[in-house]
Amino acid sequence: MVSTNFATQLDHSLISAAKRGRSAAQRVIFETYKTPVYRLIRGLTRDPELAQDLSQDAFIQAFQKLPQLQDHNALGSWLKQLSVNLTLAHLRKPQRLVAVDSAALEHEESPQPSQAAAERLSELDDLEKYLELLQPEEQQIVWLYLVEDFNHNEIAELYQIPAATIRQRYHRALKKLQQGVLKYVE
Repeated sequence: MVSTNFATQLDHSLISAAKRGRSAAQRVIFETYKTPVYRLIRGLTRDPELAQDLSQDAFIQAFQKLPQLQDHNALGSWLKQLSVNLTLAHLRKPQRLVAVDSAALEHEESPQPSQAAAERLSELDDLEKYLELLQPEEQQIVWLYLVEDFNHNEIAELYQIPAATIRQRYHRALKKLQQGVLKYVE
């Protein structure tokens, strides 16, 4: 399974500079982690536009809270956790509908991924297609476990429910996926 990459280690002096508000250092952090943050959030929301918005919110929040980060080696996992928490909080809020000018959207160009990113995304696209068979919470649990390498205990902490419940929901979701894929293939 393809995993997003939050394991990249950055120089401690760069992180210290970013903590002091140095925009050049913050830009390096943003450029390093923007793709993993977007992929993580997109996997949880299933919505590219919402993922873009929440990714920006995640970085704004991260740079505001960066001075609180004690272990510079934990920047990637800290940013990953912050992104998941932000996304789940957004998904729990009642949604408001906003009018959109679809004609204006047709003229916007989407950023094109690099060749390597496109190849990695093709695997994720296959998974995303099958995840549509599941309920949103089931999609999120499967995504966090399979793609983001969260364990059941970590997911349980995010949802504030027992790990046994997460394991049960995960296995039920896998069974649904298996049945759905078999129907899809037949």
